[in-house]
Amino acid sequence: MTGLSFALDYAWLVPLSTLVAFVIVGLAGNRLKRLEWGGWVAVAGAFVAMVVGLLVAAAEMMGPGTYTDQSFTWLSVPGSPGTFPNGVNLVMGVLVDPLSALMLIVVTVVGFLVMLYSIGYMHHDRGLPRYYAELSLFLTAMNGLVLSDNLLEFFLFWELVGVCSYFLIGFYYEKPSAASAAKEAFLVTRVGDVLFLLGIFLYFATFATSGPGAGWAASGFKFANGTQPFLAGISGGNSTTLTIAGLLMLAGAAGKSAQFPLHVWLPDAMEGPTTVSALIHAATMVAAGVYLLAVTSIFLGFTATDQLAIVAIGGFTCFFAATMAVVNTDIKRVIAYSTISQLGYMVLAVGAGVTMVGMYHLFTHAFFKALLFLAAGSVIHAVGTQDLRKMGGLWKKLPITGLAFLFGALSLSGFPFTSGFLSKDDILGSVLAATSAHPLYWPFFLLALLTVFLTAYYIFRAFFLAFGGPAPRDPALPEAHEGPWVMRLPLIVLSALALGAGWLAFYPPFASLLAGGGVPPSFSATDLALSAVSFGLVLGGIGLAYALFGNGRMVEVPAGSAADRVRSVLLNRYYFKAGYDWIGLRAVYGFSRAADFVERYVIDGTIRGIERAFARGSDQLRKVQTGIVSDYAAYVIGGLVGFLLLLLVVAPWIVAHLGGS
Repeated sequence: MTGLSFALDYAWLVPLSTLVAFVIVGLAGNRLKRLEWGGWVAVAGAFVAMVVGLLVAAAEMMGPGTYTDQSFTWLSVPGSPGTFPNGVNLVMGVLVDPLSALMLIVVTVVGFLVMLYSIGYMHHDRGLPRYYAELSLFLTAMNGLVLSDNLLEFFLFWELVGVCSYFLIGFYYEKPSAASAAKEAFLVTRVGDVLFLLGIFLYFATFATSGPGAGWAASGFKFANGTQPFLAGISGGNSTTLTIAGLLMLAGAAGKSAQFPLHVWLPDAMEGPTTVSALIHAATMVAAGVYLLAVTSIFLGFTATDQLAIVAIGGFTCFFAATMAVVNTDIKRVIAYSTISQLGYMVLAVGAGVTMVGMYHLFTHAFFKALLFLAAGSVIHAVGTQDLRKMGGLWKKLPITGLAFLFGALSLSGFPFTSGFLSKDDILGSVLAATSAHPLYWPFFLLALLTVFLTAYYIFRAFFLAFGGPAPRDPALPEAHEGPWVMRLPLIVLSALALGAGWLAFYPPFASLLAGGGVPPSFSATDLALSAVSFGLVLGGIGLAYALFGNGRMVEVPAGSAADRVRSVLLNRYYFKAGYDWIGLRAVYGFSRAADFVERYVIDGTIRGIERAFARGSDQLRKVQTGIVSDYAAYVIGGLVGFLLLLLVVAPWIVAHLGGS
């Protein structure tokens, strides 16, 4: 460890390098002689972040289980008896631990490759300085989230990630659909974020006021204390409260990771550039929800009820999203539904108590999913459409892209010896092992197993539709050709990672990194029979996809048939989006109109009524001021007469009657 241990003290350079790129491109991007130069500044920032991030991760591998924390107190509040006896400190810091080291590899490597790919893919777009500035700021926010050493700092970067996502999804803001998708993503994820914040408050109120957890507030609500979670042995003391807090954390994760029922925003987020989809909505931002669950599981703890809820959400979502992918004809949306489904696998693993198995799949998924998105981007760049029904025959025109998509599809499907096979089957085996102690996990394990078949079917359906056949189905499509080297190189690197990154789990330093965060991947949990069943499902899915769409075929279901009605339900996303729109129109809009009526006619009306009354009274009193001296003399005489009557008549009467009583 001594050779690389110095890197742990410089982990703060990871977010700083992309922050510097954001400032330079944001302030000077439009002033550069060529707009592409701003892109190269962003690439340089991402490259520095990747180099430092990999060095930090390597140093953590050499010292498994270590916690390197650097922090400073931002604001200190003195203690008060009965509330926070040891005071409250707001801290900003950097924590390098096995979890954050694993995430650093994912975020920095994929971030650099996507930034490099953008040089070619976004070449003809307007607003390039804005694009590279926003992408650099996003990488800063994501790396800051990964390295946060306390819950408050985590939430601050969590929100910054959401803001950057809003900007990038709506990058083509001139298009109404893009602007609408950005607002939808922002609002839906805010629902989860509000519940996440309530969960934070509940943890604070429970574990930071008194008892053995009182020092948590004084420490700045840090995750770790030395080499141990700060609340280790404490957080399970109040199971009811912890259950509620854990469910609130699950809601926050469901919003960010697009898990049921907060899944509706992610397919529409494909309105942004494909590079944005590859980075934010495949490898990093949506993975932040899973990362939140992992951090909560290791540092704060879940109850058995929480775990069952997490298993249910993850198991159902992975199957639910896969069913919608099997009929979609937009190449990016097929991959988007796949993202939701694969995140469900990760959530399922965390709920089953094998957190690092889920993180292992997050690690492999980032590479093969980024590969699929970038390969899809290469296709779109070449033919100018996202509609799979118009494509075909691209294998000869785009051999590098076709091979990259094939490798990504094989890994996503869980084809033997690919990265996806190792991590996905490890999840299935671990959850199967957990069912012996938790029989209620069984239905969700079976849904996850069935999803293996659906995954292989829908991704190879997309592959055969795009690359199979002798020629494109739409003759009006332009002549396809590969993109420049800045687009091809990331495809080649990600292809290698999609096939081989999973094998790092057999490399002792990397295995120790996984083991340092909790329960490590255990390949003995996946027995040969389960792997055989999984492989059979993969072959079945690929075979069905080839039978229906291979060699240029495109089978259509008869209009009006039962299959067509099912297809309509799936294309309409089980009408969840329509239902949310209805709720928004009827309930939220109706409530808003009622609130507007109360504000306009009750609150404002009352104020305006009082205003008018005073105005009228003032107007009448103003008429008394005539400016005529004789009128004022009459007022004085009248006042004196009234005063005399008060003294001579009213006062004696009061004394006579009240005094006598």
